[in-house]
Amino acid sequence: MQALQDSLSSLLATLPPRPIEKGALDALVEKTLEECRPKVSQDTWKTKWEFVLKKDAFELAATEGRALKERETKYYDDLSDRLDIILTFTEHDACDQVFPVNVLQDLLETQTIASCSHIFSWIELRADRLTAGMIPQKGKALVLLRTLNDLLRRLSKMGSTTMFCGRILTFLSRVFPLGERSGVNLRGEYGPMWDGPGAKGNERQEEENKMEVDEAAEDPVAKDAERKRKEKEDFYYTFWSLQLPFSRPPLFAEPRTFPAFKEAVNKVLPVIKEATAKERALMGNKANGSAASSSSLKRKREPTSITDASGNGDYYFAKYLTSPELLDLEIADTHFRRQFLFQLLIQLHHLLTFTQSAKDKWANYRNRSLLFNFTLEPADAQWVQETITRAMEELRQTAPNGRMFAETVQVILEREKNWVRWKNDVCPQFDREPWSEEIEVDGVKKKVGLEEATEGVRKKMRMDPEEWPYRYGSAPLTEIWEMGYRDLRDLEHPFQPGDVKDFVKKVKQEDMRIEMRKKQLMQKAERLAQARAKAAALKDGAATPGLPATTNTGSANPPSQPAVAATPNTPEARPNASSPPAPAPLHPSLPAKPGTTPVPGESAAASPARVATPNPPPAAPATPTLPPAAAPTPAPAPEPAPIVLPADDMIQKYEENKQRWSWLALRMARDQYLRHFGKIGTGDIVLLAQEIDKEREAREKPVAVPVKPTATAQASTSPAPSSARVLVTGGAGYIGSHVIFALQQTRRYKVISIDNHHNSSPKALERVAQIARDNLPPNASEKDKDSAEIDAYTADLTKRDEIKKVFEKYGKGGIWGVIHIAAYKAVGESTEIPLTYYENNVSATVYLLQVMSEFDCTRIVYSSSATVYGTPPVIPIPETTRLEAHSPYGKTKVMCETIISDLCSAEPKRFRGLSLRYFNPAGAHPSGLIGEAPIGRPGNLFPLLAAIAVGRQPNDLKVFGNDYPTPDGTCVRDYLHVLDLAKGHLLALDALAPESKVFDNCPTDARYKAYNLGRGKGMSVLQIVEAMRKATGFDFKYEIVGRRRGDVPDLTADPSLAEKELGFKATEDLETMCRDLWNWQTKNPNGYDS
Repeated sequence: MQALQDSLSSLLATLPPRPIEKGALDALVEKTLEECRPKVSQDTWKTKWEFVLKKDAFELAATEGRALKERETKYYDDLSDRLDIILTFTEHDACDQVFPVNVLQDLLETQTIASCSHIFSWIELRADRLTAGMIPQKGKALVLLRTLNDLLRRLSKMGSTTMFCGRILTFLSRVFPLGERSGVNLRGEYGPMWDGPGAKGNERQEEENKMEVDEAAEDPVAKDAERKRKEKEDFYYTFWSLQLPFSRPPLFAEPRTFPAFKEAVNKVLPVIKEATAKERALMGNKANGSAASSSSLKRKREPTSITDASGNGDYYFAKYLTSPELLDLEIADTHFRRQFLFQLLIQLHHLLTFTQSAKDKWANYRNRSLLFNFTLEPADAQWVQETITRAMEELRQTAPNGRMFAETVQVILEREKNWVRWKNDVCPQFDREPWSEEIEVDGVKKKVGLEEATEGVRKKMRMDPEEWPYRYGSAPLTEIWEMGYRDLRDLEHPFQPGDVKDFVKKVKQEDMRIEMRKKQLMQKAERLAQARAKAAALKDGAATPGLPATTNTGSANPPSQPAVAATPNTPEARPNASSPPAPAPLHPSLPAKPGTTPVPGESAAASPARVATPNPPPAAPATPTLPPAAAPTPAPAPEPAPIVLPADDMIQKYEENKQRWSWLALRMARDQYLRHFGKIGTGDIVLLAQEIDKEREAREKPVAVPVKPTATAQASTSPAPSSARVLVTGGAGYIGSHVIFALQQTRRYKVISIDNHHNSSPKALERVAQIARDNLPPNASEKDKDSAEIDAYTADLTKRDEIKKVFEKYGKGGIWGVIHIAAYKAVGESTEIPLTYYENNVSATVYLLQVMSEFDCTRIVYSSSATVYGTPPVIPIPETTRLEAHSPYGKTKVMCETIISDLCSAEPKRFRGLSLRYFNPAGAHPSGLIGEAPIGRPGNLFPLLAAIAVGRQPNDLKVFGNDYPTPDGTCVRDYLHVLDLAKGHLLALDALAPESKVFDNCPTDARYKAYNLGRGKGMSVLQIVEAMRKATGFDFKYEIVGRRRGDVPDLTADPSLAEKELGFKATEDLETMCRDLWNWQTKNPNGYDS
């Protein structure tokens, strides 16, 4: 043994300077082994060398503490040399193959974290040699994997070791397959057992205070304090006792563990819920300046700096700090509650894998090490499921962003199920083989890797690319630029057709351009043909002898004929007298200048017809001459060949434009006019426009829903004086149809509807009337029957004459009151086309009020909106809040309210008006006959979710912003059932009656007021999505995008004034809204066209 130690010392003394080459070290080790071989028995050869090498390495490791205190230490270099020598001896078969890994395991257990990092750096450098010949799950592979996993567990208790852990995990992923890296596969055991409060051996010992004074025991104050102390201490041990089954789940095999666990959870969860409620209340009070009071209930987290062993020479271990007094502060901490709830959810999900049905799926003889004698009974499984629901709800209620945190936990738990399933299957291999492709090289097929297979593609990528075909980046951008757009302002008001007729105009414009282009090409071709004919005629004239004009002796007036022929005023020389004069061509053989016409009066020399027809020669005197009329005429010229126009790029472009406009028209019309597509052949949009016009003409006839013969007949059958006529604008719309339903239910009103059906269907009125007729009693009077019918007119409120025609049918005072609902109502759209909104919403209201005044109709209920408040200073919002709308839509509502208020102030003895500020109606009639059926993509949240769930819209909901000051960051709105809203209109209409006392407390003579209609309870966008998910069972996919202009964080109503003065109360809850909406949508997936 001494000989081996001397040889090792000599070897260390003769080591060359660092870095030591592997060849040099191999030579030194080989020489040392040859010298020692005769001195040592071969039976103990490996054992003795292992002892000597390990002793030398650990003698050096024992000096770590002293070496680390030196400024320039050679400790790590010397340790690396020892490890290199051990590895080299092993490679020369002087030690067992597992020996280097065993040394590393012992070293990593005894060294500080800083030294472990240096040792692991050596492992990374020698990975190829260290893992040579390694067999998975055997020998040095098992020891190395266990060593690194133990090091990871040790690092998990430290701070500032994230990068070190990442290095270890990267090394493991490179050396071991995934199935071999599992801790369960290696050890088959759980983590360290809980040894804190509530653990075995740390149970609370009952204090026996036998020496207490009798008077103290009888003191009620002392007894009450002692009772509270015991309750706090009981809860303390109950709370921390839950850590024991979490750290060691096999304890559930003991009969008393699960009942104790169940009892503890039932005690702890209410306390967690109460702490969350207190925190939410404190967060709500922060806005009122009471944030200071909440600071005393929360434990402050002081920044701590964690130093490892390299700083102080000592090992660092995490210490657990708690007590009955600290537990209240810990539970008041949101992060602490979230960690506890997350841990509880993990435990509960684990328990669900031990139901009898679940165990039948995964339990087998191969994973019997994971089993323990426990089965969750059905009643207990139900309790576990209910507790999971309660715990998830508590996570959602935590702030901030509790819902997002709960969703993240849900995703983690779902993914964890896959890992559990994989481990229950004993970690089967699923690492993919390296990518390869089979190619043929010189007639031989072989597999190649990614680099070799993509060599040609990479060479091509290094070549200079071809010139890009689009001058301005892309085909659309190039087209936009070539169309003349130069600035974003040019695109602010692009072509926005409102009807198929607009596309027909565009198609006709392209037809006109094609015709103009064809005319230009035809004129050019004609000029070219004429020039060629002239040139040919001149050539033929020069070859004909004896044609000078002065040789015509047989004529009485020889010069007269050419003079007449050259006169431009003769009909022969003026084929088109209306053509304007144009300059002569530069040369007789050239055509006229492009864009001009040839000169009508050309000279004889320039006219091939005249040159080719000479005057006849003179005849003999004795021979009687024929009169000029009988002179022989030349043979008629041959018919010119028809001109065939060549292919032209501009005409082709115009044809493509026609196809594009036609395609856009059909695409726009498919949702609204799909029923006409079968009548138009192969997409003729002109025929489509004609069909739409026919339908519009038939619809715009002022015929009431109950078909009546004529307008005169309608007037003659007007309701009795006791039945007041009420005009509802926008009656075929979503809100209007439900308001009409509420009016008809009273049988006190005769309803008149005006709607232009811009975003509604006439079928809604038919269905409302049908509901009213179905609800009539068997012995209904004629008045009741008449109240169930609707006088419906198609009219545009922006056209005063059309409004006036409706009022004229009933005469002055014939209409008792008006409920004005019709308006454009999309906030986002209003920011894009504000002028359209001001025209439609404000102008229509002005015209309506003018006609009302003219016909002595002086009562109006105006449909306003909560958007008039903008971003309100207080929540919930009272009616006294200043009006400061942010969107053009909201501003139109403010303007209309102001107009009505001014009118009531100007004529206080005549006009009465109420404005109802809606807070987001939702739902539908329970029968499913009427509901919200917007044309195109819905602009409101509820109908959009219903359309997505029914499959009419893609599942790609955009949530505009999640950084608002709300519980989950999304906008909060106050939703109420549309039938509750309709009842509010009835109450408002009753308040306009002469005997009403609603206006008695008005500060001025003006009889005008505004009321909020809402539930007084706000719900966020994500809450609505969740409620619709429960109602429909559909998994909505949503994406958080940027804020939308005009949106405000919170619009929650304060409906107390409406409750007090109108008797209004919204009774239907969110579940009812979702249920009724889904009932309507499923029965009418395509709206009223279903």
